Amino acid sequence: MATPLLRKVLDPAGSLERRRSARDSTALRLLSAERSEEIFPLLLEEIVAGGFPRAFVLQVDFETGEIRPGAALNCSPSYLQKFHTTLWASENPMVSALHSLKPGITGGGNNGHGERERLYCHPLVYRNRTLCWEAERERRHDCLAVQNYYGRRKLQLQDQVCTACNMRAYANVVVVQLRRGSSTAKVRELGSVIELASRYLARLFKVEHYYNRMRDMEVTISQMHTMMESMADPVILTDTHHRVAMLNKAAERFLKVPESVSEGGAHAVEFNNLLFSAALSSMSVSGTENHRDLTLVDVSEGEEVLFEAVSAPTCTADGTRTGIVTVMRDVTDLRRADQEVRANLGKLRDTEEIVRQERDRLNLVIENVGDPIVVADSAAQVVLFDPLAKELFGMAAATKHPALVRNQAKLDAYLTAFTFSFADKQNKPLRLYHPGSNSEVEYAARSGKIYDARGQVSFTVTVLRDLSAWKKLEQLQLERRMLEMEKFAATGRLAGTIAHEINNPLEAIKNAIYLLPGKLKPKGEPVYEILQSEMERVTRIVRQMLGLYRNTEHVGPFDVNAVIEDTLTLFARQLSNSNVKVERQLGVLPQLVGSADQFRQVFSNLVVNARDSMTQGGRLVLRTRHVRATDGVHGRIMVVIADTGCGIAPEMTATIFEPFVSSKGEKGTGLGLWIVRGIIENHGGSIRMRSRLGHGTVFKMSFPVVR
Repeated sequence: MATPLLRKVLDPAGSLERRRSARDSTALRLLSAERSEEIFPLLLEEIVAGGFPRAFVLQVDFETGEIRPGAALNCSPSYLQKFHTTLWASENPMVSALHSLKPGITGGGNNGHGERERLYCHPLVYRNRTLCWEAERERRHDCLAVQNYYGRRKLQLQDQVCTACNMRAYANVVVVQLRRGSSTAKVRELGSVIELASRYLARLFKVEHYYNRMRDMEVTISQMHTMMESMADPVILTDTHHRVAMLNKAAERFLKVPESVSEGGAHAVEFNNLLFSAALSSMSVSGTENHRDLTLVDVSEGEEVLFEAVSAPTCTADGTRTGIVTVMRDVTDLRRADQEVRANLGKLRDTEEIVRQERDRLNLVIENVGDPIVVADSAAQVVLFDPLAKELFGMAAATKHPALVRNQAKLDAYLTAFTFSFADKQNKPLRLYHPGSNSEVEYAARSGKIYDARGQVSFTVTVLRDLSAWKKLEQLQLERRMLEMEKFAATGRLAGTIAHEINNPLEAIKNAIYLLPGKLKPKGEPVYEILQSEMERVTRIVRQMLGLYRNTEHVGPFDVNAVIEDTLTLFARQLSNSNVKVERQLGVLPQLVGSADQFRQVFSNLVVNARDSMTQGGRLVLRTRHVRATDGVHGRIMVVIADTGCGIAPEMTATIFEPFVSSKGEKGTGLGLWIVRGIIENHGGSIRMRSRLGHGTVFKMSFPVVR
């Protein structure tokens, strides 16, 4: 594009009346515009109507610095594309006119008919002779419109924002193609029309700015009001005299009289307002305090609510105070929670004291337990020794007895293996050197694990029990039991001897009594009957005493299955009341030679023991079968009595058939199974027992038979 020099426009002569009429018509059209976007189309129409062939407007984008065509009339897109430029193209005459803010004429390029076109360039920027409202109110002189009007600053990107009202300005260039021979007066009239449009544009632009600001303020106020209404806490906006200007619905419950409320409720609301105003006045007078506790009455619920009122002043841009905004947080539950926390803290301290006492008591117990105790952490490191354990493993010293060092090595190996194993408990023997006896002692190491809340091992506790002392105790108990058995046997023999010795003279007395009938006087008959009955009672007592030492029962063939049925019939009610289900599996048996009463006693003892072991109910199985020998003559009768009761402890299975041994504790005499075994062995049979703790017990009996 050619860049000829700008030439000053001369004012041609013309008819004054005609120009005034045309200008009034143009002013009326421009004045009818309601938005700034309508100014440029109207202006271009007036320019073309004034006899100019084409016109267009170049608009400046302050964000990018580009100058691009906007509104145009009688201009093709290809023609307008030539005028696309930037603010930094200072050699462009249109950009120069924009920077200088002065109109001018440039000799443009070829118009397509071999003629050189002339373009009139008129810059339009936001300018005015009067200050904006903000600048007038604040008495400032840095209004952008005034500075642009008087040309006090150059057109810079960063400067086209008013510092008083923060409005972003505009910048445009109106380009008009002049006809050949256009007079100076014509060009001057064109410039006046453009300046008239500039004034209207500036006015509409400012109005739209204030309108947009007002809309933004309305949106902001609406958002603030929505935010206030959405808050669960009461929010109150007051003026400088502490009068309520705005409040949300949460605050209306306490400071606004609701409809159809009683007189007492209205008085409560008035009292709430009085308390609120007094609190605001107090905080304003103090100057430093911005929060205070405030108790108000909830009229709808009829309850007192404790609030923490937090206030902050509202000010204008110059710092003038316009009111106070107060947010009241309901701290009723928080205060109750604080009271509960304080109460729980007191309880926690009491509990801590109890725990301390329990810890001291536990330490005292540990120190006085007769067995060494070792406590280790999750890494198998010892954290606590009781006094007896300190004797075995020694204190942390530079020099230790070699035997104590070996004890420590054995303990570390044991603790490491147990801590990192999957077992919760462990019981293993451990031989350690005992300094007191200067010998090795076998200990039973009983260990258990303590878990934390995550299920991880926190500590392990190991108790070392001296097995030598327990073995001595067991030996003493065994000797004592043997002594009791010997005493019992001696007592039986003594009772049998006494009964035998008494029985001989007793038989003579008994024979003499049988000879008395017919030789007594009638008055002596009652005495004779008493003598006879008491003699028979003494005879039975003597026989019972002899039964402790020898078998006096009648022996003969009997049916074992019948004896079992009789026994179950006898205890049927008791088994039913104990919720015990009886299962009979009785096979075909030959008759057995022996004492049916003694066998009844055997089965009764075993059934009663089974019933007592099944306290929560269970199943009792009685099974019999005949096992024939290969010779076809001899054989054995097998009887099995099994229950699903609590079972017998493993340590008692070896001595369960001995006298005075009972798994029932104080409830049993310890003689039942001893008598059972004695009866079975007297009949040439045998009895075996198998038991599992918690699962039940099985008694298996075998008796010889001959066909």
